[in-house]
Amino acid sequence: MQVANAPPANATAHAPPPSGGFLSHYEGELSLIIIALGVVVILALSLVLWKKETSADDAIRAYALVLIIIGTIVLICAGYSNDQIAPAMGLFGTVAGYLLGRKGSQ
Repeated sequence: MQVANAPPANATAHAPPPSGGFLSHYEGELSLIIIALGVVVILALSLVLWKKETSADDAIRAYALVLIIIGTIVLICAGYSNDQIAPAMGLFGTVAGYLLGRKGSQ
């Protein structure tokens, strides 16, 4: 059986050039810098909370707020569109509002 539209005999398939990878994009590098900043902030927060011997409730509130802020900045810097990050912003805002509005037993 013969194919009606066969490719030419001397034609070779060319693969597209490699895109470079994650770190070649400006957004990827910026996201990694923000994540590194978040790690530094978490370590500094750990040191401060350890020296002051705060309660567990205050420590959880502080860690969660730092993670929410860093996570939001990473999503924005990674180049996601408004439609993609809107649900995450709503969830982050809800969790932050709950943590800040919750009162500890005195």
